[in-house]
Amino acid sequence: MMIDPLEGLLWWIDELQGGKASLSRLLGIHEVDEREIKDSDPVGFEVKGEDIHYGYKSGRDVLKGISFLVEPGTRVAIVGPSGAGKSTLGKLLAGIQAPGSGTLTVGQSEIGYLPVEKARRHVALVTQEHHIFVGTLAENVTLARPSATAEEIWGALIAVDAEVWAKELPEGLDTLVGTGGTKLLATQSQQIALARLVLADPHTLILDEATSLLDQRAARHLESSLSKVLEGRTVIAIAHRLQTAHDADIIAVIEDGRITEWGSHQELMSADGAYAQLWKSWRDET
Repeated sequence: MMIDPLEGLLWWIDELQGGKASLSRLLGIHEVDEREIKDSDPVGFEVKGEDIHYGYKSGRDVLKGISFLVEPGTRVAIVGPSGAGKSTLGKLLAGIQAPGSGTLTVGQSEIGYLPVEKARRHVALVTQEHHIFVGTLAENVTLARPSATAEEIWGALIAVDAEVWAKELPEGLDTLVGTGGTKLLATQSQQIALARLVLADPHTLILDEATSLLDQRAARHLESSLSKVLEGRTVIAIAHRLQTAHDADIIAVIEDGRITEWGSHQELMSADGAYAQLWKSWRDET
């Protein structure tokens, strides 16, 4: 007698836990400790860091005095070894955390101290983690903007190369996905996360290894599609594959929590430093 109700309760607990995790990652929205709010209205779109320090434990900084200036519309690729601080910097850029010391501003406002709703109108984060809610495909895509029309939803799906498989679903946008619905591939789930990003339409985008689960050909195709849609926006990408860094306006090399190189692909290759060695090593392996 109790089996079905108990199974139902366990299912809902699983869904609620999954939903909480999903909300924490959707476009950079993350549950953080209560913090000071310094509400202001960003003026302009430049992203600027000055002597940023940040650590997860007292006295153990992950970021150690990072400074930079990203002009509006610039494509920046952040590269470096695992554990160097790339993803930590991405979280700070998205306003999920504020620096321990130093300042990080977007449009002259400290992004880490803005109300979350306001911060999301300016900066959005999408990571390699992707989650699908129980609901229709349309409902999953429009989490970023519930007022989006069917035409806008299809536009976002087309932008991330998801149109073909989405149209093959039994009921198109009305197809139930997630637990109990149509099972999506990891790459399809990731494309939905990117479609949310397209609909959110902020001026600055932080991509933390957003295409890392796609094969090389699919990743480059997806990045090419996004490039067309995101034209004119500032894009800061945590680069998982060096070939994506090659196309950036600026490449930032992070080593041991510090920016050690900053410049275009050609400039850094000419400097024959850490980036050049990484590039040569990657080319030798391919």
